[in-house]
Amino acid sequence: MKHFYLYLFSILFGLLLYCWSRRKLYKFSTQVQGPPTLPIVGNGLKFLCKKEDVLNVFIESLNPYPSPTRMWFGPRLVLFVKDPNQLQIILQSSKLATKAFFYKFLEPFLGQGLFTASGPKYKTDKKILQPLFSLKMLTNYCAVFQKHADKLVEGMAKHVDGPEFDVLDHLNFTAFESSMDLLLEDKNKHSIDYKDIPQYVRRFYHIFFNRITKFWLHFDFIFKRSSYYQEQRKMKAIANTMIEEIMYSTVPQVIQKLMEGGNISKKNSSMLEKLAELVVENPKDLTIENCVDHLMTFMATSQDSQSSAVAFTCMMLGAYPHIQDKVVEELSEVLSNKTCVTLDELSKLNYLDMCLKESMRLFPVAPFIFRDTTEEFQLENLTIPGNVTLALSIYHAHRDRNFWEKPDDFYPEHFAPEAVKNRHPFAFLPFSAGPRKCIAQQYSTTYMKIQLCTILQNYEIQCQYNTKNIKLTTDISVRPVQGYMLKIRKRRV
Repeated sequence: MKHFYLYLFSILFGLLLYCWSRRKLYKFSTQVQGPPTLPIVGNGLKFLCKKEDVLNVFIESLNPYPSPTRMWFGPRLVLFVKDPNQLQIILQSSKLATKAFFYKFLEPFLGQGLFTASGPKYKTDKKILQPLFSLKMLTNYCAVFQKHADKLVEGMAKHVDGPEFDVLDHLNFTAFESSMDLLLEDKNKHSIDYKDIPQYVRRFYHIFFNRITKFWLHFDFIFKRSSYYQEQRKMKAIANTMIEEIMYSTVPQVIQKLMEGGNISKKNSSMLEKLAELVVENPKDLTIENCVDHLMTFMATSQDSQSSAVAFTCMMLGAYPHIQDKVVEELSEVLSNKTCVTLDELSKLNYLDMCLKESMRLFPVAPFIFRDTTEEFQLENLTIPGNVTLALSIYHAHRDRNFWEKPDDFYPEHFAPEAVKNRHPFAFLPFSAGPRKCIAQQYSTTYMKIQLCTILQNYEIQCQYNTKNIKLTTDISVRPVQGYMLKIRKRRV
């Protein structure tokens, strides 16, 4: 019995020391408004709900309170920032470029790519990789984008005049095929079936989101005893096999050619060839091992984000036929009967651009962006201590009634030139902003517009879900609970 009390005393004393070491954090949290919390678990129990209710729980928990709003996830203090003025301060600060601690949960799949890296490594890698998304390379990519957009509409043909279907299945597969085609053309010769990768990516995001919202899974010793961990290991092995086959076979051959004085800087050099050039030009900072992480990041993030944005835009155009008609009219004026779109022509499709942006406003690819404070940070009149997670609520900023005329409607005129000019620049953040702004923004928008052009030139879209009856949920991105459901019929010339 004596040993039991000694053991109990040791535990209580350890907890006391732990709480004492965090006294400044607890004191600070009392200065910020937020929903009531419970001891130990904080607000974590709120998210033990159905997957389709997660986003609504977030919204209902945050809406009654000013920005920033305090929430506790187990022992972790999270401040949700909703105000564009505050978002601007945070996103433009070099002191807050550190990704939140739980982005490490993505590292088994994405390694230290641009999506997960922080600090000097991120800055160096971003600068080195920027040429992959230059205007010259984008011009080369357009032909690949168009080829796979054409294959997309061919695959959708079986749904013409049929019942509604989930268009995301087609879009995900097309995005992945397009990414692979940018890298190399012998993708069918790999030792694994690359067509399975898109579903692995989606499943991995599901595991990642569960680790974030279920605070007990933050601890590795618990997570490694879960079924999620076993599934994650399997998916990681398959994905790595595919990427490593690319990096350890094709890339060394290109590098060898360069080292021997060869020249691959031809007009239509591929992304993989350009990446090999960057390895040769930056031997101290970019290795083949680094490239494995970057390629996995490129394929995983582009597949999901681009496909979701295109699918949501199709749904909205299908729900509002008069808006779809205006887009088609513009396509007819700019493209006439052309079926291959150039960068110059894309730049003239202003109304299509407005519709895509409006869709990304209502349904942001990343509803929340997370940063960790590593030192004290001044946010207006609030001094935030270190070891706090800042959750930047893009979802709330995109629907803030102070900045949007019709915040909950699909209203492309939100992006008319005069409206954009008069609005806070940080009220719309589809690709983040500041030092960690997405490196592939122009790449993504070019790809998405070519997809939309090709779909709309071929099909009339119908959708029963509009902004009033669509129910949203979230994992790493915002998604419709019902799926991305459309009906199509052949467009009459």
